[in-house]
Amino acid sequence: MKILKLKLYQETACYKKPFATKVAETYPLPPYSTIIGMFHKILQAESGEYFPMNVSVQGDYESIFSNYQNLRMYKGKDKVTSMPRNVHQLLGVHLIIHVQAEDEIIEKIYNNIVNGVETFTLGRNEDLVRVDSIKILGDVSEEEEVDVVNSAYIPEWIDAGVSGISYRLNTTYKIKNDLRYWNKVNVKYVEKSTNMGVYFALIDEDGDQIYFYSQELPHLI
Repeated sequence: MKILKLKLYQETACYKKPFATKVAETYPLPPYSTIIGMFHKILQAESGEYFPMNVSVQGDYESIFSNYQNLRMYKGKDKVTSMPRNVHQLLGVHLIIHVQAEDEIIEKIYNNIVNGVETFTLGRNEDLVRVDSIKILGDVSEEEEVDVVNSAYIPEWIDAGVSGISYRLNTTYKIKNDLRYWNKVNVKYVEKSTNMGVYFALIDEDGDQIYFYSQELPHLI
């Protein structure tokens, strides 16, 4: 199994929290489900088609601001109403994303991004992405007791005691009776300025850390 590493930039982004209706609050980093959905769009997956993958996300943003958008709501079968809604947006987002999957899936993601097969967005449809670098890693190692260099989601299975903001993030889902039932993972959002350390991390060939959300450890390259 190969690991693909991407460095991305977004001028603005909103990674909307579920059930945030009157005010569209944003996560500080894109949740796993959003990243997995982006990769499936790049893979041109059919409806209901799923490609197993493991992802890690870290990064930072320059500031956060509020914007107003018109929210359309359905009341009953035909009646539509609208109201202004406050939307929280991140400005100047820099992300480091690692994704691990079967070799042919990683190669297809790589080729489709390089060849521009799909419009590259993350979050809302208007949250365009600039790809600053993309590479298939050639070396990954394990390291114990490392300092968190970039703000990141640290899954509970890596270090349940690390201090940070607790989130229960969506990952993948199954459809039952036309409803989505999400699998979730407990994480801490740890900011780099807190100088926190974790018990364990994978380190890529550039010295960047990897915090895969799944407890099933990947095969090292």
